Amino acid sequence: MIHLPADPSLPLVRLTAPGLNARVGAAAELADLLRVGALHQEQAEHVIGRLAETAVARHPGADADAALHAIGEATACYRPPLPLVQGLIALASPDDPAVLDSVLDILACTRDPAAADLIRTYLADPRDEVRAAAQRASTELPGRIPGATPQRYVTPAYADQWARDVSADLAAFTSTFEDDRGYPCGEHTIGAAATHAELVALTAGELHHVMPSDLLIWYRRVREVSMPDIGNGYFLHPPDLVVAHARGAGVQWIDTDGRPERVVVFGSDGGGTLYALSPTGTAVYRLPPGRVLGGVHRDSQVSTVAPHLVDFLDLLRAAARGHVRTGVTPGH
Repeated sequence: MIHLPADPSLPLVRLTAPGLNARVGAAAELADLLRVGALHQEQAEHVIGRLAETAVARHPGADADAALHAIGEATACYRPPLPLVQGLIALASPDDPAVLDSVLDILACTRDPAAADLIRTYLADPRDEVRAAAQRASTELPGRIPGATPQRYVTPAYADQWARDVSADLAAFTSTFEDDRGYPCGEHTIGAAATHAELVALTAGELHHVMPSDLLIWYRRVREVSMPDIGNGYFLHPPDLVVAHARGAGVQWIDTDGRPERVVVFGSDGGGTLYALSPTGTAVYRLPPGRVLGGVHRDSQVSTVAPHLVDFLDLLRAAARGHVRTGVTPGH
């Protein structure tokens, strides 16, 4: 279990401690907090800003590397404003491809179009690895989905608005359900934020490399959704169930053409269908009830229902609203 400091102020103070080990340890503690989204946005931005200052001031060095690594970990749950991190470009030397790659990736994760000019300068570098890093960052900057429609990402504001919208629809629906149908409805729940312990569990061990960042941001605001009487029933799983699936109690892979693909199951409906995300967050799959062997779901009827989590959540919100207002659930 990762130890999460209750307050980032102490490791922030140790970032400027006399001893190198203390500074590196402080950056590691902050990385743990940022990786699981344990800080409010304002706190996170303050921490990222301080880490960026440390990385620039102490580069090269182990403490600078640790600070840069912590900022990279933050991008799993936060989109840092460009002004906080643009000073890192001073570290992006073509002579140090690993650091340059990290810096350009952080700049791309801001989703700020102004970062394009900073990244573009490396596209003409004669070294293959430098051009490749710049190309990856340029591709990531506008979003993961190519085409005219930009990638949409889960934000705390989006999750809060989604919860308010669906809660209002469910309140109207459940208030008249028994009068309309003659029997009580099931328990409809829009859960509050996941706990620190749940967020840590979602990223512990190998799950750190598997868990989609949008799902982590979602769990920082909404830990569970249960709508048993909307259509055939819709459920967004709590963190403990997601972790259980991901660690071997359920589906971890899909295989439709002989090439297994890692997925994270995060939802289901009342008929046994599962919903899963790719680790990159670039596809939401619908997994019909099927054969599961060794954690691999083998069914040619697996389909992609959304290009990312936001689109799936939009569809789910529309399904709830459509059922409440008309009694008919939109197709899913």
